[in-house]
Amino acid sequence: MGDYFQTVVDIDAAPEDVEVLASRVVDWLVDEQVVLPEQTFEMLGRPVHSPGRRWDDVMEWPGQGADGLAVVRRRTVFWGSLGSEGAPVCPHCSAPTAETSGLDALAAWNETGSAELWCPACGRSELLPEWTWQDDRFACGHLGFEVWNAARLRPEFVAELGRVLGHRVRKVSGKL
Repeated sequence: MGDYFQTVVDIDAAPEDVEVLASRVVDWLVDEQVVLPEQTFEMLGRPVHSPGRRWDDVMEWPGQGADGLAVVRRRTVFWGSLGSEGAPVCPHCSAPTAETSGLDALAAWNETGSAELWCPACGRSELLPEWTWQDDRFACGHLGFEVWNAARLRPEFVAELGRVLGHRVRKVSGKL
């Protein structure tokens, strides 16, 4: 058993914009009847919006049920399944780099909100949120939308959520 999750992470949200952006997305999801406005329970200490009448419209396999949506409004290293393998991938040349250097950078970003990785293949460095991860293992951001115990989100919905935010998004998923 266990709980499954998917998190759509806004990788461009600045800390000072999180509340406005989170409200924009929740209002949109409520207007679209994807979630209910009230938060009826908590998952890992985070209030959860229960599924609305049109929840299944954003899922690849309708009718699978779900717990709902939680909004994370703080600097977070969002992760996929624990134990999943995956190294950081350079945003410039797409070469993977050492997994251990990526983990060190994640720890620094989590602590300070700033970290860079250097790519041994192309010699360029870049801020950590710009890097992707093999197997979509991690994403760094200040705003995430967690969907609990639901079928996989439709890619079109994830893209539309990014348009509502006006930012780039990444999705990670896993199981507790």
